[in-house]
Amino acid sequence: MLKIPFICPLENGLHARPASELEQRVTPFRARVTLHNLRNQRQVDARSVLALIGADVVFQDACELLIDGDDEQAARQALGAFITNELAECDAALVTPSVSHEQPLPVFLAATTAQCLRGGGISPGLAKGIAVPLGTVDLLRLAQQEAPQEAEHQRQMLIQALSAVRDQVQTELRHAQGETADVLKAHKKLLHDTMLEQALFSVPNARNALAALAQGITQLSLPLRESRSVYLQQRALDLQDLGLRLAAFLLPGPLFTLPELTRDSVVISASPITPGQFLALRGTHLKGIVMGEGGETSHTAILARSFGIPLLCAPEVRVPDGTPLLLDSRYGVLVIAPDACAQQWYAMEAEKDVRIAQRLAPLLQQKGTSRDGESVSLLANIALAAEAEGAFAAGAEGIGLFRTEMLFCERSAPPEEEEQYQAYRHVLEQAQGRKVVIRTLDIGGDKPCDYLNLPSEENPFLGWRAVRLYPAFLTLFSHQVRALLRASATGPLHIMVPMVATLEEVKWLHTQFHQIAEQLQSEGLAIGEWHLGIMAEVPSALYLLERAAAYIDFVSIGSNDLLQYFLACDRGNPRIRHLYNHCDPGFLRLLNDITASAQRAKLDICLCGEMGGDPTALPLLLGAGLRQISMSSGRIGQVKQHLASLDTTACRQTLEDAFSCESANEVESRVKAQTAQRNHPVFDPTLVMLDQRVASKAEAIKRLTDNLEVEQRVSSGTAVETAIWQREAVFSTALGFAVAIPHCKSAAVTSSSVSVLRLNTPLMWGDGVEVSLVLMLTVSEQEKGDHMKIFSKLARKLMHEDFRQQLLQGYDPQAITALLERELTR
Repeated sequence: MLKIPFICPLENGLHARPASELEQRVTPFRARVTLHNLRNQRQVDARSVLALIGADVVFQDACELLIDGDDEQAARQALGAFITNELAECDAALVTPSVSHEQPLPVFLAATTAQCLRGGGISPGLAKGIAVPLGTVDLLRLAQQEAPQEAEHQRQMLIQALSAVRDQVQTELRHAQGETADVLKAHKKLLHDTMLEQALFSVPNARNALAALAQGITQLSLPLRESRSVYLQQRALDLQDLGLRLAAFLLPGPLFTLPELTRDSVVISASPITPGQFLALRGTHLKGIVMGEGGETSHTAILARSFGIPLLCAPEVRVPDGTPLLLDSRYGVLVIAPDACAQQWYAMEAEKDVRIAQRLAPLLQQKGTSRDGESVSLLANIALAAEAEGAFAAGAEGIGLFRTEMLFCERSAPPEEEEQYQAYRHVLEQAQGRKVVIRTLDIGGDKPCDYLNLPSEENPFLGWRAVRLYPAFLTLFSHQVRALLRASATGPLHIMVPMVATLEEVKWLHTQFHQIAEQLQSEGLAIGEWHLGIMAEVPSALYLLERAAAYIDFVSIGSNDLLQYFLACDRGNPRIRHLYNHCDPGFLRLLNDITASAQRAKLDICLCGEMGGDPTALPLLLGAGLRQISMSSGRIGQVKQHLASLDTTACRQTLEDAFSCESANEVESRVKAQTAQRNHPVFDPTLVMLDQRVASKAEAIKRLTDNLEVEQRVSSGTAVETAIWQREAVFSTALGFAVAIPHCKSAAVTSSSVSVLRLNTPLMWGDGVEVSLVLMLTVSEQEKGDHMKIFSKLARKLMHEDFRQQLLQGYDPQAITALLERELTR
């Protein structure tokens, strides 16, 4: 027997995804492979995902793989390489936007007299609706109500139920995308696990099939519930969901009737809501969920975040059916039977959210444009076909990089041509004629593919990878090219080849693509508009573009690899990570030269990679002449906004200045200093609100700080609101003359501002003083001047009757803004 000792490197433990990866690596070998958790002494079959999960392997557990069989040497070599090189990368750290139960309530909401229950915000958002409590299903209790069954009859019923649920999940999976598809894939894996069948078919003296199911699911869930890992504890929800699906096929009547939501509702459940229940409840009237447990990493939480449904985890929530509720999972609070104060707070929050959405909506659908009118296409990088829809919704003007490796890796055999064709076609359908760039297989280096059996290399990043592999795996390459060219019949397609370094490679690619296109046409298969291009990620690309133009149509700068090859700097090596900086002056010259060379050759040019989504790099890219930039879809809105503030002529000068810098840090400092000069002006008509109907001081302050958030002058309106009230607690800012000047200096202020709120009806500000005009000063902590000087100057000006009257009687926000700027800046 051979052993492979290791320490678990997975922060979330050995849950479904890495367990599945390990199971796939074990499957090709005949030898018996056992996972031994030395902490709890559990030994499990490594061919079963459920067994591996049940071993309760958590971060830094000491473990070993035990290998015994006639091919144990080969198994140890392959599994040892997986444990050493890949296991730690099988699961990224989870982003869990939970909210502390102790987080203070917003100032305005804290004044409510309604009952507020606190919890953990798992999926952030704001919701309003009636309470709809859910019941629970006790399978063991239901089993006692069913007639006894013979053991063989039980077995046949369970086999039929398994088959039916497997078909059901497979059918749902064909129509699912995004997070829903991920959940269903996990369930499909569990349904085909041999350990599930063993658990269901080996329950002794079960009364009937339902009892066997209930006891089997309990047995499988027990080690997960007892795990030290919260993440693994929450995997029991997946088993519970499968148990309910299977039980539905064992009972003659309905197992569990979910309520039909006919009004806007907040669903309340003392027990965890399963992913299947969530998907069944989801509809126009599901506004929020409160459940007793479930955690940030459950599939239900992932689905809630994906669909934008606020989710709060709070214990012991008992609310009668139909009770009005307000839910704000951003602050971890459920307001029961909200009073007028809470209702008003919700209305103002909802109004603010609508204004922010209205501001962003046209920006997302508009084309990227600089301040001086230059068009810049902002495209999205994706790795899965299912990401395309979300990318376009996020404002992408096209897909600048579809990495196809996910179709090929994490599986035991390459995808068939038809599977690839369907994935590529889906993206083109979503694009509806917009630009789509799909990169051919980029295998090797940091992207191994086990079934290719690639040899170990001393320098894999400089070795046999990407285009260099294609001649040796010509069938694999040809199937991908066929799928891509067939997909082009759906819409115009740009096909990009990675790691091209020589003209010979360019010519070989040109020949291959055209030969395969001719072959497809001879078979009667349709081909549409397609273009061939290469990635410029090897520095030698600079010197071949003009000659390659006879064979290709476009080039895309792969900034990640190009930078590491240019600086001879492994970006994964922490000892030299400081060298890996795309603001390096020499690298900026290379980008500039590649862009100029492509433009001389009349080649379409784009840039993809991390640099594309970096706001600091944006003026440098514009200065180099790049007008197509691809990035992660989540950054597109921010980049469009930043783009609108940049002048391309000034950006060219910024780049020229960067060439003379001595370091990347100096480049970054210069760019940030120039960007800072383009902040919002202190006085602006958008900060002037005239003749408003406001009922209280609290409402006045919230409306002003909400407006700052809408106008993107603060990182958090609530934080600035709190800072204003902290100063109000020291002394009232009512100045007299029916004027108040609330003010603060806060790190949450990104642009210093003077806001104006003129009231229809005077309100009490404090100390028996009524005010009709509120002038609010919010100053950034980065402000060099003392905001008290601004306060004092404004206070002195307000002593003058004519100045006050102009503010009180003016009807034009532009005129009032000009007045303030003229009187307070001279």
